[in-house]
Order: sequence, then structure tokens, then C-alpha cells
Amino acid sequence: MSDGRWAIRLDLFDGTLLGGPVLIEHRISGLQSAKPKQAALRQFVVLAQNGGLPRSMMPKESKAAHWILELRVADAVVAGANQQEIARRLFRGAIAPHRWRAESPSYRSRVQRLVKRARRLLGDPFAGPWFD
Repeated sequence: MSDGRWAIRLDLFDGTLLGGPVLIEHRISGLQSAKPKQAALRQFVVLAQNGGLPRSMMPKESKAAHWILELRVADAVVAGANQQEIARRLFRGAIAPHRWRAESPSYRSRVQRLVKRARRLLGDPFAGPWFD
């Protein structure tokens, strides 16, 4: 189900949604998993009733921008790009035109960290955080 921007995934373990009313189960096991699952259930109910989520219920993912950057770097690594190419693509004019390692050391370090993390996460991409 989606309001166009946010989506709630329903996993079907048996049967179909086309045959009429559906029994929906929401399982919570343990206190640590209860709070986020309770919030997801609340969002599901409001989305089903109203066809959309009010702004107050939209997820606020503070790390999404960084994850997108990591995914872009991972794509570049898989495509065979070197660190300078990645830096120029991500940070454009902020990278010195010559001697980028000496003239833009903070960006070089940042790209090195991003490449290292991307390589580690590419080892098992579904382990999170990208697809958690």
C-alpha cells in the first residue's frame, strides 16, 4: 500500500488478496522490536483508512541521504570507477582540478571512507542498512 511517497509492504505467507477480505496479522516478539513495529502498524491503519499519511506520521529517516551516497558509491565501485572519478561525480566543483589528493584532502578521505564502507556492505547488501 502506498500514498505515492511512502509504502507499506505486506508479505503474504499463503493465499491471495484477490479472494475477498483478508486476515492481517502483526507479530511483535520482544520489547525491543515492539516500538518500531507499533509505529508501522499505526501508519498502516491510518493509510488504509484515509488513503494517505499525515505529515506527522511520515517516517523521519535522518540517515537516508548518507545511505543514498553509499549506494551511489557502491554502484560506482561495481562499475569500476576509481576514487577520483567518484569524488568528481559526487562533489563536482568542490574537487580541485589538479592535484586533487593534496588540494582536496577532506574529500579524498571522505571518498576513501565511503568506498571502504561500500565494499564491506556489498559483501552482503541485504544485511542492512540499505535494505533493512
